[in-house]
Amino acid sequence: MLLRISRMGKPGNKSVLIIDDDVGMLRALSKVLGGEGCMVASASSAEAAVKFLSNGQHCFDLIITDLRMPVVDGMGVLRTVKTAYPDVPVIIITAFGSPEAKRDSYQLGAAAFLEKPVDTPRLLAVIDRVLAPPRS
Repeated sequence: MLLRISRMGKPGNKSVLIIDDDVGMLRALSKVLGGEGCMVASASSAEAAVKFLSNGQHCFDLIITDLRMPVVDGMGVLRTVKTAYPDVPVIIITAFGSPEAKRDSYQLGAAAFLEKPVDTPRLLAVIDRVLAPPRS
């Protein structure tokens, strides 16, 4: 299945789209975020996720994407999101990080860049920071 949406936790909480070609990572991240009360949508194909986002009918509070995937990579996802939904934060996760990839991600507008394996407390702290309302 390329795109799966499931409601977990309390209604009205944040909606998150997770994109990763590693189905095990999708399940793990979905379980963690669902346990935090998020509505979680997951896609094992960045290409499917980009099509889903491009139709303009669905917007998320947060998008988490893997960097290295076939056909469309995380940078492609980031470009699409920042064009269609410039205010939606994107967190890039990768097992193949480099200073250049990190720099390029931030230049394109990524809210955070995390290297795998990502531990749950760190991920949740980054998500809290990224989704925190701006200070006045």
